[in-house]
Amino acid sequence: MFETSQDFLYIVLSLSILWFTVFLCWLLYQAARVLRNANKIIESVTEKVELMTEAINIMKDKVEGLSKNMGVVGGTLTKLLEKFVIGKLTEKLSGVGSKKAKKKK
Repeated sequence: MFETSQDFLYIVLSLSILWFTVFLCWLLYQAARVLRNANKIIESVTEKVELMTEAINIMKDKVEGLSKNMGVVGGTLTKLLEKFVIGKLTEKLSGVGSKKAKKKK
C-alpha cells in the first residue's frame, strides 16, 4: 500500500485537509446560527421599540388634549374665583371701611 514514506505523508495531509475543511464548515454553520439569533433579537427589540413609541405618542396626544381642556377649565376657574371670592372680599372690605366710617362719626 505504502511504497514510500512520501505516500504516507500524502495520505496524512489529505486526511488533515479533510478534517480542517469539516471544522471550517462547522465553524461557518455556527457563525450563521449566531447571526440568525442576533437578527431575531434585533427584530424583536425593534418591534418593542415601535410599540413603545406608538404608546408614547398616544399618551402625548391625550395629555395635549387634556392640557387644552385644562386651559379652558383654568380660565373658567379663575373667572369664578374672581367673581365670588374677590367679590366677597371686596364686599367685606368695603363693609369694614363703612363700619370704621360709621364709628368715627
